Amino acid sequence: MAGICGTDLEIQAGYKNFVGIPGHEFVGIVEKDPSCKFTDKRVTAEINIPCNDCYLCKSGKKNHCVNRKVVGMLNKDGAFSEYMTIKRENLHVIPEKVSDLEAVFIEPLAAVLEIPEKIHIKLTDSIIVLGDGKLGLLTAVTLHHLGYNISIIGKHQQKLAIAAEYDIPAFLLNENTEKYDIAIDTTGSKSGIRDALKAVKPEGTAVLKTTVADKTFLDLSQIAVNELSIIGSRCGPFAAAIRLLSLHDLKLHKLVEKIFNFDNALKAFQYAEEKGPLKIILQF
Repeated sequence: MAGICGTDLEIQAGYKNFVGIPGHEFVGIVEKDPSCKFTDKRVTAEINIPCNDCYLCKSGKKNHCVNRKVVGMLNKDGAFSEYMTIKRENLHVIPEKVSDLEAVFIEPLAAVLEIPEKIHIKLTDSIIVLGDGKLGLLTAVTLHHLGYNISIIGKHQQKLAIAAEYDIPAFLLNENTEKYDIAIDTTGSKSGIRDALKAVKPEGTAVLKTTVADKTFLDLSQIAVNELSIIGSRCGPFAAAIRLLSLHDLKLHKLVEKIFNFDNALKAFQYAEEKGPLKIILQF
């Protein structure tokens, strides 16, 4: 089983100039492992494949390895195929209590958990998530579950209604002019970071989760005068994401729109591109 995310769609639009098989949110069964350690185990895998030899790897920053491969994004075929290969060191066994559907969310959930790893968030901080898509809702739901003071803003009433089911304050664009301590851009739009900077108080922090093929321009004077911080945030801790799913029911089925058989993968991608839906999943 594998999920289609916004980055997969951006790759189709030219992001990273990737040529190959995309797909990096997945769960599967190991068919063959020469060590037999993982054979027949249900697993997912971290997407960064480091060289373990460069200066960044040796300093503990393997996710930024200068020679890294990235599953489904950079010099490594991904999960939208019946079989794939992956290094043993990247694998994580999925506990029985975590369903396949939940396991598909481990990679993006880990990316959300990277936010409090990157910045210190006080429980009294006000936080706004920009974007009511797949990552935006997952970010809001996860941080809300962890006890943070979260709100979300977006364009789609039906998606914001899902956030409301979790008791997360939700606003349509232009409904809310409040300023926040932290704004998290998950819009998937090149304008998202500009909107995040407008949404924060002086000395506030904008967290950038969006990856898009398009370029954007920023008003640097606004950043300097208001003493704003911009933090990029990418991949996160898989073990923590798996532990969270093992201990708590985040009701992630609410974030899934449709499951397609792999034979209908092209139709699934077309649906994901044209409808702007929630999570689309491929079932193998």
